[in-house]
Amino acid sequence: MKSWTRILAAGLIAAAGYLPAQARPIYQEPPPQTSLVAQSASLWSGVTVLPSGRIFVCYPASESRPAFSVAEIAGGRAQPRFEDAAFSSVQSLVATEDGHLWLLDAGQPQGASEAGATPRILLADPVADAIETIYEIPAEVMLPDSSLDDLRVDTAAGCAYITDSGHGGILVLDLTTGDAWRALTDIPEVRANLQGIYFHKTGVYNTAAAHSDGLELSKDRKELYFSALGGDCLYMIPTAVLLDRSKSVAERQKAIVLLSMNNVPNDGMVLRDNFLFMGDLADEAVWRFDLTEPNKKEAGSMLVELQRDFRWPASFALGPDKSVYFITTAANYPKDQQAPYELYRLAWIKGVEIVDYQ
Repeated sequence: MKSWTRILAAGLIAAAGYLPAQARPIYQEPPPQTSLVAQSASLWSGVTVLPSGRIFVCYPASESRPAFSVAEIAGGRAQPRFEDAAFSSVQSLVATEDGHLWLLDAGQPQGASEAGATPRILLADPVADAIETIYEIPAEVMLPDSSLDDLRVDTAAGCAYITDSGHGGILVLDLTTGDAWRALTDIPEVRANLQGIYFHKTGVYNTAAAHSDGLELSKDRKELYFSALGGDCLYMIPTAVLLDRSKSVAERQKAIVLLSMNNVPNDGMVLRDNFLFMGDLADEAVWRFDLTEPNKKEAGSMLVELQRDFRWPASFALGPDKSVYFITTAANYPKDQQAPYELYRLAWIKGVEIVDYQ
């Protein structure tokens, strides 16, 4: 366990920033087994796992991006996939129960000086290694500072949910009509509420523009959980409210439930049973939030038993055996210290064996 004496002595961003809270309750149940699945010299931004157990990752536009944007991890190596597709900057990808992949191509990265490609959602068939359908995000829902980041898809309802981490907001895309709308925007719940995060190894990281980021659907798809990367609040909203186009943003805002104002800044989350797993960025750890805990202020806990530092754990995904996968991006480190980027798996022991789909 880390000591935060030197952190408190530093007198850092006391009111405006985020301090790792060692006093939070610690998850004491036996921890999962941690394994390093793969490493990459190139920055990746997302990971997902098909029902068959196949693992896919994606790479955003960056100086280190390889010649491909989407890959399958097999034998610890990245095998290029969908090479015939012309991608701009694949920010996120998610598998659905029908065995398809959904890719979020965010277009031009935030901060680019020139006009970029139109943001798109792509439906991919991983068996045929082909793109089946392309949905362009309408220009009217994009703002000058928009930066699309995370994606969840509900095939039964025929919709996709997308976070805008640049401006702050949650977009909804109708997969039947191609229409899209800013369901939540310009409200505090989708904006960063911290000016910085203090990392014990790299110091203060500015998160002033790191707005709505991670999101996850409940098992019955009736609720959407979300948070800002530059925030310590965890929210929930009924999806029916987001899908009702007759409602205004102000009306939808009234339906938002504050689950916790004592959560951790994170970069993606995944639901496993009744728990949300996400990265505890400041502590370079994994955070587990119990959705069944009546006292939501005490519902989160750090998995300190994993006994290793995860440098900016992001983009959590669930495997068919309920293993939890996530990547690291080391975003708070200097560029020359970021690689190799890592892909980890948390596997829960069943008897004396661990189910392995690799």
